[in-house]
Amino acid sequence: MRFSGKTCLLMVFFSLLFCVHGIAGQFQGAQQAQESAGQSTEGVVVLKNSFHVTGDELANLTPRERKWYYRFQEGVPLFDGWKKITQAVVEKFPEHEREGRLAAMQALGLKIGHEWSRDNRVRKVNTTTLRAWGQDLRKAGAESHVQLANVLHKIDSEVNALLYLK
Repeated sequence: MRFSGKTCLLMVFFSLLFCVHGIAGQFQGAQQAQESAGQSTEGVVVLKNSFHVTGDELANLTPRERKWYYRFQEGVPLFDGWKKITQAVVEKFPEHEREGRLAAMQALGLKIGHEWSRDNRVRKVNTTTLRAWGQDLRKAGAESHVQLANVLHKIDSEVNALLYLK
């Protein structure tokens, strides 16, 4: 998916909106998962202990890692991809929250997918962790959107801790 100027502007706007309203610690950023690497001019960005991956960083993945990244995003038989999970999660929220939640889920999926796709010897997010987070999301989604927001915050915090504190 190619980014238009308007899409990039919207992502910057939502990033600033989250910061202004104090949601930055919970869901920082609005970077979308890019389907072709190298479309951005920045690499990894850290803001308030949050992790962002851009197209340049995806371009640094090996072809094998890139293949796994896209499997994470698109899914494989018997396992939903992040895009489908994102759609299901966002639908659980009230209409007025969905656009912001979509941006947050896309940013989270970019972080998780990027790390999970790396070589098993170096990655900090493994399949067991993905399954646990998936179970947490399913359980919270069955309860309420408030609980779902809490689980998303927990997952985002855990991802950031894995990527920056170890």
